[in-house]
Amino acid sequence: MDLVAGVRKEGSRGGRGEFKWEDVRDSQHRENYLGHSLMAPVGRWQKNKDLNWYAKGDTSAAALSAAEARKEEIRRIKEAEESALSEALGYGPTIRSNANETPIGRKEVEKAIKETAEGDDEEGAKGVEREVFAWKGAVEELREEKR
Repeated sequence: MDLVAGVRKEGSRGGRGEFKWEDVRDSQHRENYLGHSLMAPVGRWQKNKDLNWYAKGDTSAAALSAAEARKEEIRRIKEAEESALSEALGYGPTIRSNANETPIGRKEVEKAIKETAEGDDEEGAKGVEREVFAWKGAVEELREEKR
């Protein structure tokens, strides 16, 4: 007797290809199927309702910006904690490079002011020059105080 030679069981095995949720909707035993309330809802309560609302994320612009703000806040908190921990362990504060926080030198400031003043008219340039002289005076005062 050879068991491998022939088909051991005849007929369908589960009927996956023949299954339809519409048949479950009409069946009297619909409560026996897992997911029947979502896949085969019956009654007035499900009319024009999104039954999978809980599985969808909030994609509004306000929610996305709030999520970005939260991620940024968490990043800053982690950096502060890391810096505080390294100071507590005696390694000194962690220095992060941020282009917006990097001080620029006097030459770069003067060059930027000259470039903006070249395109302005006479009155605008005078206002810029006044600010340059005020800035130069403040820098010289700070240097004298340090000496």
